[in-house]
Amino acid sequence: MKQPIQSSWNHVIFAFRKTLKNLPEMAKKNGSKVIQMLSPENYIRKKARSLPIYECLVNPEWQEQGFANVIIARSHTNGNITACFYLVDLYCLGVKNSHYLFNVTPTDYKDKLGTHSDLESYVQISYKLAHNIVYAGLEFAEEFGFKPDKDFTSITRFMLEEDTEDIELIEIECGKDGKPLFVSGPYDDQVKIKYTLAQLERTAGKGNYDFITEVGDPELDDDTNDEWREDDEYIDELEGLTVKEKRVMFLELIPRIDDLNREELYRLDYISNSLFDRLTDPKLVHQYSDEFIDDMIVDITDSIPDEMLGIRAGSAKISEDMKSLFLTIYTETVENTKFARKLLGKFKKDYPNLPASYFLELHILKEEDSQQFHFKLQEYAAKFPDYSLIKLYWLGEKFSSDAVTEDYLHQTYSLQSIFSGRDELYKLEMFHFLMFKLTVILAKGDVNMLEGFCQAYLELDLTDDELDILDEVASIIKTQFVKNHLTK
Repeated sequence: MKQPIQSSWNHVIFAFRKTLKNLPEMAKKNGSKVIQMLSPENYIRKKARSLPIYECLVNPEWQEQGFANVIIARSHTNGNITACFYLVDLYCLGVKNSHYLFNVTPTDYKDKLGTHSDLESYVQISYKLAHNIVYAGLEFAEEFGFKPDKDFTSITRFMLEEDTEDIELIEIECGKDGKPLFVSGPYDDQVKIKYTLAQLERTAGKGNYDFITEVGDPELDDDTNDEWREDDEYIDELEGLTVKEKRVMFLELIPRIDDLNREELYRLDYISNSLFDRLTDPKLVHQYSDEFIDDMIVDITDSIPDEMLGIRAGSAKISEDMKSLFLTIYTETVENTKFARKLLGKFKKDYPNLPASYFLELHILKEEDSQQFHFKLQEYAAKFPDYSLIKLYWLGEKFSSDAVTEDYLHQTYSLQSIFSGRDELYKLEMFHFLMFKLTVILAKGDVNMLEGFCQAYLELDLTDDELDILDEVASIIKTQFVKNHLTK
């Protein structure tokens, strides 16, 4: 199939590579770091539920205050403790904050409790009650469009058992007097407060919520954020459109996508997401999300593994300076391919037969938009069929062409099928894999797979820049899917 979004795709990859400019220095700092076991985050994701409960705690006046500081601690066989902390706003926002302690001694754990908050004490509760408090706040907040803390989504929710019928339901009162009550925190600024109130206005409805704020009435304060107000007005207007009206507006905007102003781009993005949601099946989205999450559980390391350069772990010694040079060539390619080629000469001189040298050559050719890229890619993919970064380039070309066959489309392309036998990846490798998966999903044209994948990569320990880029690419694909659906 044709790749109608290739120019936007290249722009996104360009943006990502620019974020990697600091990686060579990071590699020097962390070059001696070797991960021998699961990271704390991945341990919690994969194994926390198998640990026995040590204790569950909550602040004693959580029901009266409407805010619950829930702590769930589990014990390791060595006697140490892993604990997750959840600040749950039962009045409105759900899980506002969450973090963890990993594999600490009981003494360190108790010391942490003494400094965790201003509360003087906690009371012990059953796991069942702790579970119900967290999920009650979570579900209440979701009714009004509020998402939980990012660390809850990606890490600490795995300390909790799955929320199934096996956990006895305990009724937990949420809201105040039957309505959501937003109580601003000490670190909430005017923009955050206004956003929250606008969200309640849209989801709960005028007069169906209350708020308490210590920084003045946001409706009367003249110190407003014009960009926020404009976006809010667009949302109010767009939410009032019928599905038919959204389709008409989408089809009017999409032919002029390269010439749209800021307001029109905002409208198109909002309408695209709204129409895309109507194409998905929540059950299938959840199924795909679980499959992707199970596949992508792997350690992301700050130091370059030997395997990323094409060497079997421990079979040869590559200096940290050369690993740093690899990253310098990779990132410098974006701005100065001639200089990158010069550095590549030095790299090849020291390691002439290293698969990474051939990958860097392909990387430069691709940036130069050289016709040689396609010929060299075929040659090097045959020469190094098991080298993951070249394999991803080769498969990506297949899925971006008109010639992609059903045989390719029916394969799953799991992380282990690309990085066979690997239990840790460098962040650059993971990002290339994620971008490749989006290429596959685009070729397959599966809306449920795309939404499931978007939910799954939120579980990974990615930087904000990486998440923004993935979100941008996913948004481009969603727009393409909506266009295909409306014009077929």
